[in-house]
Amino acid sequence: MKQHLKHAAAACFALGLAVCGPAGAQNNAAPPGARIVVVNVERLLVDSKRARAVAAAIEAEFAPRRQQIQAQLRQLREMSDKLAQDAPHLDDREQLARSRAVGELERSVRRAQERIRDDFDERTAAERAALAERIHDIITRLPAQQGVDVVLTRTVWHRPQLDVTDKAAAMLDR
Repeated sequence: MKQHLKHAAAACFALGLAVCGPAGAQNNAAPPGARIVVVNVERLLVDSKRARAVAAAIEAEFAPRRQQIQAQLRQLREMSDKLAQDAPHLDDREQLARSRAVGELERSVRRAQERIRDDFDERTAAERAALAERIHDIITRLPAQQGVDVVLTRTVWHRPQLDVTDKAAAMLDR
């Protein structure tokens, strides 16, 4: 029953588009000579030279902390392996002390991993927001610089000739 209603609703919608579509298109048509361009903002945020440079700088900034965490993980593995190997020969007090030390180091590493992940996410979000703001400024200047009437940033489909993302990327990289 639900499937039948969905098909009926889709048919009514299509019929409405068929009846109203041409009339609506004529009333809302762009004036003759109107120029429309498309800018793919997501591509600028990910693939532009500036975006790649910012990502590389952030990675380089966090590399020492990641290396430190890797060293702590190695130390944790070594301590855990040593404890497992020595456990049959240790008295209860020494085994308890070593297992507590392993547990403390494990918690410390986990906290450090969470901190670096949060800091990295926060830094990445801040840089992405700054980049998005710069992209927005470029897009708002495009009509005057390129002599266009409309700048679209999201489309389902567009002709490749309308895409000026490369021009916007060049402006972003200056």
